[in-house]
Amino acid sequence: MGIPYLKHRPWSSWTRDERFFCAVLYAHASKEPTAFARWLIDKANLKEVADSEWDLGVEVCFYRDYLWHQPGKSAGKVDLPAKRTFDLCLFGERDIIIVEAKVCEPYDLAQNEDFRSDKEERINGIPGLEGIRVHLVALASSRYFANAKKFGRPETLTMFDGRVSWADVNGRYPDDLLAQADQMYSMRPGETLTD
Repeated sequence: MGIPYLKHRPWSSWTRDERFFCAVLYAHASKEPTAFARWLIDKANLKEVADSEWDLGVEVCFYRDYLWHQPGKSAGKVDLPAKRTFDLCLFGERDIIIVEAKVCEPYDLAQNEDFRSDKEERINGIPGLEGIRVHLVALASSRYFANAKKFGRPETLTMFDGRVSWADVNGRYPDDLLAQADQMYSMRPGETLTD
């Protein structure tokens, strides 16, 4: 790679955005979404998930797009955010698994309220989706999970039904970029993985 202002490294070694790494995961998992869903359910130790065929989406604007395809239907009595995006979303016959990913940042308590609302009120409050079970999975660095109790705020993870690390995902789909996502947590400004 010959771009001097990128220090002769590809952009993929610079980006810290979870959307990029979720897109990489999606490229692997979308080839066999049901196999990925079964792996994720097992790895995250999710309970009460029906066996199903699964569909997978990335950067899912669920409320906006679902309601757009339901002419004449409204959100009912639920107050929905204008544009709420799920990093990855698995759609089963009776279950939805929302994967909220982080690469460099921690989860925070303000997000927990959004997660709680999605799981307990918003999705099930939409007419026709009342019986859908919603499961939340945290996807972050193995370092983050290992240190959350010691250095972080473990209460930020209580809203999740399960968790998987980028290292776990890299074990499933060996890819240097997925391994990179696991290593980037707690990097300092100006630091790169090659420094």
